[in-house]
Amino acid sequence: MASLNGAKVVLTRDLHSSENDRKLIEAMGGKPIITPMIQIEAEVMVIDEQKKDQLKNADWIIFTSKHGVYYFCRLLEAAGIKELIFGKKISAVGSKTAEALKNEGLPVHYIPPLYSAASFKKNFTESVEGPVLFPQGDLSRGEIAKFLAAKGHKCISWTVYKNTVPDMSADLLNELKEADVITFFSPSAAERFIKAVGSDQKLLSNIREGLIKIASVGPTTSDALKAIPLPVHIEPSEYTMEAMIEKIAVTLK
Repeated sequence: MASLNGAKVVLTRDLHSSENDRKLIEAMGGKPIITPMIQIEAEVMVIDEQKKDQLKNADWIIFTSKHGVYYFCRLLEAAGIKELIFGKKISAVGSKTAEALKNEGLPVHYIPPLYSAASFKKNFTESVEGPVLFPQGDLSRGEIAKFLAAKGHKCISWTVYKNTVPDMSADLLNELKEADVITFFSPSAAERFIKAVGSDQKLLSNIREGLIKIASVGPTTSDALKAIPLPVHIEPSEYTMEAMIEKIAVTLK
């Protein structure tokens, strides 16, 4: 396993995820800079009879993030109806999402091989006979739902968590200028990053010249970064933090 050799790696995920990432980076000899571009909170939702019926009638439940798993399960527990999820076919887009489901005691019937919405659309051949339920965040792009809806399937979305933007202090902005790599795990983090630092031309110039490298978890996030536009210098073949850190270490070697 390669070493980060003291490289300064910026973490833009929510605070809880970044804390776990910090331990991985330190274990590989790096110096993490925690700069959350996203803060995750529960969305207020009332489980009424209509929503109970939606859950009862769902054939598949598709999760695209571990946050969706966590807040969906807490919502059902609070309503006293978590047992309704058992017997449903469940898909997890990503290994961390699948792990979160297993930690909740829930089975996973399908995981796309490349852990992405694009891979789901390409590789999903399972039978869908009834409505499909998507527990998601307020910034979800709904790529899989659009794909299934175009095939004639009924798709229902529940917004179970929301993203808010933490404040960016001047001290934190200065720390970013000393970074070696800035990591991104979602289009929303990329978009909020550019809003937070958009007036700092020195930082953006360093990124565009490759003095500070951008690491993206996968194609969807890379597309969002390129649209800003920011270059993507590092993208792992497996869409996990572990694979990203390894790719960063090899790139900076």
